[in-house]
Amino acid sequence: MLKNTILILTVVFGITFIFYGCGNSNKTDKTVQASVKIKPKVSVYYLHQKKGCMTCKAIGKISKATTEKYYQKEMKDGLLAYFDLDISQPVNDSIAKKLECTWSGLYIISNNNGKEVAEDLTDVAFMYAVNNPDTLEQIVKSIITDKL
Repeated sequence: MLKNTILILTVVFGITFIFYGCGNSNKTDKTVQASVKIKPKVSVYYLHQKKGCMTCKAIGKISKATTEKYYQKEMKDGLLAYFDLDISQPVNDSIAKKLECTWSGLYIISNNNGKEVAEDLTDVAFMYAVNNPDTLEQIVKSIITDKL
């Protein structure tokens, strides 16, 4: 009986962790005012704590590699920016609060005529980063391309 209870709790915890992204809030399409001096058309934000889990680190690696692989010209021209921010650092508090990110998250923010809209990809990123990174890469690529 005790073994079954432990097994059930382990499975429930594992599923909860996967779907709620290290305690991140589940918000989508929020209007934000990112504190960036030059506002690119699209910004990719990977927010994380100082020590992240294996999945958190995979999300950062995949999102950064995707932007560098497909959008070098756009990054050079200032149309796209990638930010890897440790939100345990006080300097990054404002962006974490605006995106309502409490632990780890992946957001793509588009700047349309001064209005910024954030798309929260955290749940999708946690779903695919470890077991299906190619799918996450294609999702990130598709969203960036649509917003550019």
